[in-house]
Amino acid sequence: MTPPSKPHIPINMVLVTERCILRYPSHDDAAAMLTAFTSAEFPRDLPLGLITSLEEVNQWIDRCQTGWADGNIYSWVVEQRLDHTLLGQVTLAQLNEPDTWSLAYWIHPFHWGQGYATEAAQKVLEFGIEKLNATKFWAGSAEWNTSSERVLEKLGMAHISDNPQGYLIQGIPIPIKEFELTLP
Repeated sequence: MTPPSKPHIPINMVLVTERCILRYPSHDDAAAMLTAFTSAEFPRDLPLGLITSLEEVNQWIDRCQTGWADGNIYSWVVEQRLDHTLLGQVTLAQLNEPDTWSLAYWIHPFHWGQGYATEAAQKVLEFGIEKLNATKFWAGSAEWNTSSERVLEKLGMAHISDNPQGYLIQGIPIPIKEFELTLP
């Protein structure tokens, strides 16, 4: 039995919300992304918080573009509709379980607390359901990141477990809370 073919999602696919445009990441975004990652408020115990140069941002953008081409990771840059200011990024990454995708997002610290993460992530979940036939979404939030937890709860995701091993930052485990949304 052959595995089902992956849908072809063109790089010019744009998702639009009331206040945001979500689009394919470009190397033209690197400088604005670097201002987020190197901001004093951006957490250093997140993987992107270790990025300190344009070269590293461009390598990350390359990985986003490769994942899109491979059909297993879709990353969108989130910008304001009004003036195209870069707000952040939302990603869906395919997991090993069929029709299951991991959700990740970040918002530039200059724009925290304004509802952009929820708005953009909701649109990406809708994309996952409609275009990728996703039936389950998983997300992890660093234990300390109560703002991210609130976003996940607003998206309808339920806390399923605490993972003390979480992910590693420079060899140190960062505990996470795991969330899941399963569709009927």
